[in-house]
Amino acid sequence: MAFSFTKLKDRVSAGAYRFSGWLSTAPKPVQWVFYGLLRGLIWALYIYPGSHMRKTAAALADAIGQQPPRKIYKGFADGIVWVAQRMELLSQGRTDIIDDMFKMPEQARFDAILKEHGGALLAMPHCHGSLLMVRGLSARYPTLMLIREPKKDARAEAQRRYFAHMGCEVLDVRRNNEATVARAVLKALRQGKIVIGTVDRIKVAPPESDPVSKTSDSVRATAFGQPVGIVGWPARFAAKCKVPILPVMVEQSADAITLHIGEVIIADDIVTTTQKWITALEGFFGRFPGQWIFVYDKHWSRLLRERMK
Repeated sequence: MAFSFTKLKDRVSAGAYRFSGWLSTAPKPVQWVFYGLLRGLIWALYIYPGSHMRKTAAALADAIGQQPPRKIYKGFADGIVWVAQRMELLSQGRTDIIDDMFKMPEQARFDAILKEHGGALLAMPHCHGSLLMVRGLSARYPTLMLIREPKKDARAEAQRRYFAHMGCEVLDVRRNNEATVARAVLKALRQGKIVIGTVDRIKVAPPESDPVSKTSDSVRATAFGQPVGIVGWPARFAAKCKVPILPVMVEQSADAITLHIGEVIIADDIVTTTQKWITALEGFFGRFPGQWIFVYDKHWSRLLRERMK
């Protein structure tokens, strides 16, 4: 049976929901055992023969030209355990702890960008600490977060207990139609809010002769030297509202959740603009490869392995 990172992620999440509440009140030794078992499971996925996770980490290591695959995967394993602990705090409403962990080394530059442009669109990849970062950011700035809830209603409902403590408006792009999403995004940007969305889902690239697919909102771009289809909405909304796109990356450590900010991208041609922010994210993946969890998705994994052939 083919490995599915999405199914793995869903099963881990389902387990976390099942134990949620009980684990937070359990004695510390019980928590240590639980998180130790979680870490062991994550490493088991790496060391078993023919591991998808190990092959993908090796392909990413080859693409960025640094760090051994095992070190990259250690960042992934550490991040999963940290986020499991911290999301439990978020679900309990203990947001003061999350807010204290949030770090923004370039806050002065970020404030200057907002003052000059009256808002910004943050293009963010799937990282361990993405939701936690948004919580920390929304405590300081008016924010709209775009999320994609699971298809299954039970899992979607379970996730909403986290969103209740985010401190910002949260909009599900799966269960709302395109017109509703567009109105909400345009309204937020025109009000000077920050709009944040994860943008690293990829598809088959549209043809060179017709690089923009309106039906799938997909733009042809290049990532790690390979053609991909990537979302076009950041460029479209940024151009319409005359706000910049800021590529960002979230770094988790043992005691901090840090937001790293890329250079300002002023939207013009949709293909050129999209390529600029995907190139910026690719640079972040090279700096923080262990933080990027979506690399293990089948589409990115396939792309990285194919470039090695």
